[in-house]
Amino acid sequence: MSAPQTPSGSPTPGSPGSNSPVSFRLRPALGARMLGMACVWLALVVVLEALRRGVPAIDGTVVVALEWIFFAVFLIVVALAAWSLLSRRSGLVLSEEGFVNRTNWRRDSVRSARWSEVADVGRSDSATGPVFVVALADGRRSLIAARLLDAPVGSLEEQLQGRLNTAHGYRPLNG
Repeated sequence: MSAPQTPSGSPTPGSPGSNSPVSFRLRPALGARMLGMACVWLALVVVLEALRRGVPAIDGTVVVALEWIFFAVFLIVVALAAWSLLSRRSGLVLSEEGFVNRTNWRRDSVRSARWSEVADVGRSDSATGPVFVVALADGRRSLIAARLLDAPVGSLEEQLQGRLNTAHGYRPLNG
């Protein structure tokens, strides 16, 4: 059976030529990894406490301070993991006006821009996975880490290119 066809010129919601915004959530695996990292910090607290109680020579304020620091890091990582898993915030939002990118924390990466400011969208495969580079006309750029988003890379690339082409007035040759 073939997929239902839509009349040309009327894009489906979420398609690259669509006027509706598209949101990509962060992968749930990120929160699960953070929970695993939190377990390591908690294990460090337990090991230090067991050593402190078992070996009287290391029972001192430095070890107790380290335990509290490790426990504080554990709590922070658990809070971040819970926020990542339960949050309804999108990692990337593409609308007809522009984009909002929350996948990159680098200072030199642009967080949002209008499509009219975007000169090009390219894909770069790095050691950590595919990254989309959104180059702005003024030389700045936004890096979108595809591995952090819960979407197929091909679909994400199609959305980015389609939104950019639509904003610049380009149409597909077959339509």
